[in-house]
Amino acid sequence: MHQVWAGVPNVFNDKYAYLFPPLAVMSISSYLKARTHHEVHVLDCVVDDLDFPQITARVADLRPDVVGIAASATHGLLNVALTIEAVRAALPHVFIVMGGPHVTAFPRQAAQLRGIDAAIQGDGELPLARLLDTLEQGGELKDVPGILYLDDEGQLYENEQVHREHDLDLLPFPDREACPPGKYYTPGMRGSRTTTMMGSRGCPNRCSFCSVPHGYRARGPESVVAEMAQCVNQFGIQDIHFLDDIFNINSQRVMAISELILLQDLKVWWGYKSSIRNTTREMVRLAKRAGCYRIHCGVETFTNDGLRSMHKQTTVDEIEAVFRMVREEGVKPIAYMILGSPHETSAEQIKGIVPFLLRIRPAYVVFSLFTPYPDAPIFAEGARLGL
Repeated sequence: MHQVWAGVPNVFNDKYAYLFPPLAVMSISSYLKARTHHEVHVLDCVVDDLDFPQITARVADLRPDVVGIAASATHGLLNVALTIEAVRAALPHVFIVMGGPHVTAFPRQAAQLRGIDAAIQGDGELPLARLLDTLEQGGELKDVPGILYLDDEGQLYENEQVHREHDLDLLPFPDREACPPGKYYTPGMRGSRTTTMMGSRGCPNRCSFCSVPHGYRARGPESVVAEMAQCVNQFGIQDIHFLDDIFNINSQRVMAISELILLQDLKVWWGYKSSIRNTTREMVRLAKRAGCYRIHCGVETFTNDGLRSMHKQTTVDEIEAVFRMVREEGVKPIAYMILGSPHETSAEQIKGIVPFLLRIRPAYVVFSLFTPYPDAPIFAEGARLGL
């Protein structure tokens, strides 16, 4: 509800098409439970289908000292604003902190959103833990790194950034007890119980349209497979979808994960987002043996000129070869495509996507409309041109 509509019919884009667990919130929950003494409750209003009066009732029942709200996307900001109102209706003076991709894209604007007491930019685990400790001890917000806030006079303060955790293996696994599997699902899933995972954060690539942070950090294969084993053995998960922006940063990483899955005789289906240029036959063949049955490829466009303008670092010939090879190995190749990018100057040109897709023969296609995210390079280029 209350989202900017991108022209995609609801049957493909609402919660009945896919419903992912809130991994970022679950990760923060497990961190706070493991590293602090604070009591934590997670409320997934989407999976529980809560309207705003119901949110007010749940908050009134829990009576928390601090409420954290995840702003996952700017185009859903109205939902965030209405959620803030619902929380304030229950507890007018509760401390509200907001995090998520919207804050990363618009940190100063996010901190000034009506009803917000503080905003956290980037990784939320350590800043939120320090914020909770500071509030409990009666300290000052200026002493909490990684947050933005308005003082009593309306002056905006942006504290120094907190040191990010570079060794992700030191972080506890997401709190799946807070959001039990069974209600969540992914498109094209094989198993009846599915979840999502993150084996890394950020992306080292520089695609012109992308706003993903560039501080790439990867977990070790042992940590990734240990979490997969927990999903299978403790929660009965049958199907895992990796949400890493690029899972195969190199083929050796995927092969190491696949070998550990086979070594542990872990019975689980899985799939991941893939870079075309790092996809090898040996990697795909081994991953399939380990349960991988689909590979999601960020193809984006269908001409070499378009690929160059997007800084994709691949060619049409390489894309066609990878899709053919993945099909030959018995794995489903899935294409992510963007329609209406700046290099496409007419409707007739855009229609060239049809023969291209017929050539590469993806198992299915995920279409997106080009959106110039404010923290993506292409937005700055548009601004430079005066658009």
